[in-house]
Amino acid sequence: MSVAKRSEYVAERILLVVLLIALLLVLGALAWSCTPATGIAVTPVADVGDGVEVQSIVGTIHPGEYQTIEKPVPPGVKTLKVYLDWSGHQHPGTDSLTLTITPPGSAALGPYHDGADGRTDEKIALTLSGSTPLPLGTWKFLIFGEDVPEEGTEYTLNVVYYY
Repeated sequence: MSVAKRSEYVAERILLVVLLIALLLVLGALAWSCTPATGIAVTPVADVGDGVEVQSIVGTIHPGEYQTIEKPVPPGVKTLKVYLDWSGHQHPGTDSLTLTITPPGSAALGPYHDGADGRTDEKIALTLSGSTPLPLGTWKFLIFGEDVPEEGTEYTLNVVYYY
């Protein structure tokens, strides 16, 4: 093989390697943007029924107040459906709550606002799932009274898990 042919061959190989590395970097960036750093995918959910309910919590939140609700999640759970509803109050369409979810040993997910599930209805309904079972232990659900009246707004938080 001549020196010119050999140089051309090496140049083609180097170009191919550079293109493959660039492709891997682009694919990695796309995957990173689609899944949070926790490896947990968060998507809207239409219904939370037919699972094992961890516990339904009813509370009242006031302006600027934060309330943390802790829920145990056992080993082997593959999906959590979280449903925060504050639609049953006297002044519909005006109150605003946010929800931040913190799995054990992971970064916080959110905050999520009304409309995070594709509907503006004073409810936040989300599915949390991963390619492996979700982290077991105590999950924290932080509710914030972003824009609520002085007398507060009642809410219900349901967390349902699926094996």
